[in-house]
Amino acid sequence: MPDRYRREIEEILRQAGEVEPSERPKRSGRSLPRTTWLYVKQSLGGKGWSLSPGRIMLIAVSLFLAAAILPAMVPVSGLGMFLGFAGLLLFIVGYAMFFVKPPKIEKRWRGQPIDDVGDSWWGRLRRKMK
Repeated sequence: MPDRYRREIEEILRQAGEVEPSERPKRSGRSLPRTTWLYVKQSLGGKGWSLSPGRIMLIAVSLFLAAAILPAMVPVSGLGMFLGFAGLLLFIVGYAMFFVKPPKIEKRWRGQPIDDVGDSWWGRLRRKMK
């Protein structure tokens, strides 16, 4: 469906004489490691050291991995269980934080942000009445 719209837009622009038609739309094939790396990079990026749901869940996964690997190296048995429970608790907290305040999604058109100024409550009410 999006390809159809893209073709129609390119057809309109070609008729207006503004853009040369593109040969083939390029698809970005992302592999699982690349997608994981991009998620980790996005989770670590941001304003200072603020606590975001992505960062908390990343720490939780790190604690899960440490709980799985550490007991094989160190013979202290309680440490792995403690790290596992701490990871589980942090994972639940991060998951809950995601639903309490979902991330703000920026609207874009052709790579440029769209300034979407919301209507006032009076404007929304008038639009619904029509």
